[in-house]
Amino acid sequence: MRYFPFKTLILCVLLPPFVYVFSIQLLEKTIFARYDRMLAATYIGDTRLLLDGSVRLQDAIRENVNAFISSLKMTDWGVRVNVTVKTQDGIYLYPNAYENPRSDLSVVDNIAVASENFRLLNDGLTRRVDVKIEHNTLISNSILLSCAFVSLVVLFSIYRRGMRMMDEAEIAKQELIDGLAHERQESLAALERLESQRISLSSKIESMKGHLDHERQKASATEDEMMDELLALEEKISKNLARQDHQLQEIDALKEKIKQLEKESEVKNRQLLKSADAARKRFGTLYKNTTFHDKAIEGFVDLTEEMKIKAEELVHQLNDDPDRVQIKRKVFGKKNREAAFEVIFSYKGRLYFRKILGNRAEVLAIGTKLTQNKDLAYLDKC
Repeated sequence: MRYFPFKTLILCVLLPPFVYVFSIQLLEKTIFARYDRMLAATYIGDTRLLLDGSVRLQDAIRENVNAFISSLKMTDWGVRVNVTVKTQDGIYLYPNAYENPRSDLSVVDNIAVASENFRLLNDGLTRRVDVKIEHNTLISNSILLSCAFVSLVVLFSIYRRGMRMMDEAEIAKQELIDGLAHERQESLAALERLESQRISLSSKIESMKGHLDHERQKASATEDEMMDELLALEEKISKNLARQDHQLQEIDALKEKIKQLEKESEVKNRQLLKSADAARKRFGTLYKNTTFHDKAIEGFVDLTEEMKIKAEELVHQLNDDPDRVQIKRKVFGKKNREAAFEVIFSYKGRLYFRKILGNRAEVLAIGTKLTQNKDLAYLDKC
């Protein structure tokens, strides 16, 4: 699990509740502002009827507010709305009006009602809209499930990326071990050949010693010649034994090299992961009109510093206007026929992108001429 970022895991666990609470508060403020504007435009109604005494102000407010609340659709989703309307003296006109509505008003009553309506309107009214989103309702549960779903999607994508990086590292490690094992087999085969030669030479020495003893009895003149040959053979045996010791030392050195390469591979993988995260955050901040695949971020991190500068210049052009970028050729994948474009930078650099809605660019892969075959194979899968 060395490729799994535990900081991201903690954020994915802790952020959804905070986002849920913040979203509820923000939604309550937004609904409040909208309902307050709607209520301000409707709760008094037609002032002509109020000023000619046809209807009392409290009756009109009660009817208009009730109609306003009945027209709200979001109350079925868990939004609770409370409305109060008061005079400047603190008398509630809604919801507790101080008199029941009357329909049989005389002319004198109409004048009195109109006078009272005018006085209340002239003094000013105070309205208040309270908006509360209840928990365990349709809208609150939808927000909570959305936060949890986004968190799960982020965790799943990080898990997939970590597993892919582990597989690639394991494949590279296995290839290195296989290569070293092949070299070791070749060294052992050479060692066996040398051992066979040593045995053959030892047998030959024994044979020649016997022949030398036999010939020594015949003539002493040939003794010096035989001794020289014997010394030559012994020297050859010494050289072969020294070569055998050298081969064994090389095998031990190869084993140490394998251990060192494994340690270097772990360090390099950690550095590449940190560099990829930093590049992904920087690109996401600087280039809002461009999206990047993980393959593109990994390819960018593997570039030299000089090629990184050229590649980022090209990304900057894509972010400003993809149509201004000079395209070398179109590349079509096997799964779909949507064209991807190949762009050259810094002579050996290769960048592959395609256009998406809104004159934006989607960078699929970044690499060099040496990684071109792997990049094209990746485009076939996109």
